[in-house]
Amino acid sequence: MPYSLQSGIASALLALTTATQCADVDLWSQFPISIPPTVSSTQLCPFQGTELTLRMGEAYEDKISREQAFDQVQTVLRERLLNLGQVSVGFIPLPPDQFLIQLPSQLDQRQALQRITQRSHLTFRLHNPTTPQTESLILQKIELQPKLDAKSSDLRQIEKQLAQIYKKLYGPPVLTDKNLIDASYQIASVGHLWDVTLRFDAQGAEQFEQITQKMAGTQRPIGFFLDDQLLSEATVSSQFAKTGISGGAAVITGNFDLETAKNLAFQLKEGSLPAPITVLKIEAVQTEQCPSTPQV
Repeated sequence: MPYSLQSGIASALLALTTATQCADVDLWSQFPISIPPTVSSTQLCPFQGTELTLRMGEAYEDKISREQAFDQVQTVLRERLLNLGQVSVGFIPLPPDQFLIQLPSQLDQRQALQRITQRSHLTFRLHNPTTPQTESLILQKIELQPKLDAKSSDLRQIEKQLAQIYKKLYGPPVLTDKNLIDASYQIASVGHLWDVTLRFDAQGAEQFEQITQKMAGTQRPIGFFLDDQLLSEATVSSQFAKTGISGGAAVITGNFDLETAKNLAFQLKEGSLPAPITVLKIEAVQTEQCPSTPQV
């Protein structure tokens, strides 16, 4: 069942956990020219966990220079690492195109790696009323969704099938995460559910107002897509048919529990990667002794 969009401003604040320092080294501001010979002893020490060496590919958009893409990727990765949990993580940008990350063993390594490297590109698309065989496509979606939720072995194939269905059911993006400046979560007004809140910049606010005015009262949903996969759907109440949802803020309401709302808000808030990230090396590390002076 689609969620509904309402006017509103986020009232909850996100509490982010900053990484601690080790051996007087600031994890977030150190920019070594090359990978040091003993990375663990210069960052988190003592450290037990996984070291990831990542490489940035070419930017998705031609108008973004490689240097700009590197700076933007760095910003997004920092935000994602902050939201992994209340643990210290090591992070070293290595210009022009690499990053080294230390994930302590108490984190779910596979889940953390997926969260770090996912593009997370958010787009808003309108349901296409002229799509042929709409009912058939919806039935296919309903049939595939449980398999997706169950994380079946052919997950990638299911995601591709759903992406093709959504491409037919929804039009091209009418708004993207470029205009989203904040996302949070707050307790819903009824029950024990939670809402996800969105806030747009001036341009995004104007576009969102026009979109919601167009969709108000039609019962046709606005699709929220993350990397071409449907994140959620929302209909707009007929009360916004004349004005649309103004003010640059909105609330997505639905059957969100706290964990679901929090994760969704984090994904939206962290933003999308402007370039793909690939893993060059994954290495298990355990450092028992730390030098008195950081090695750089």
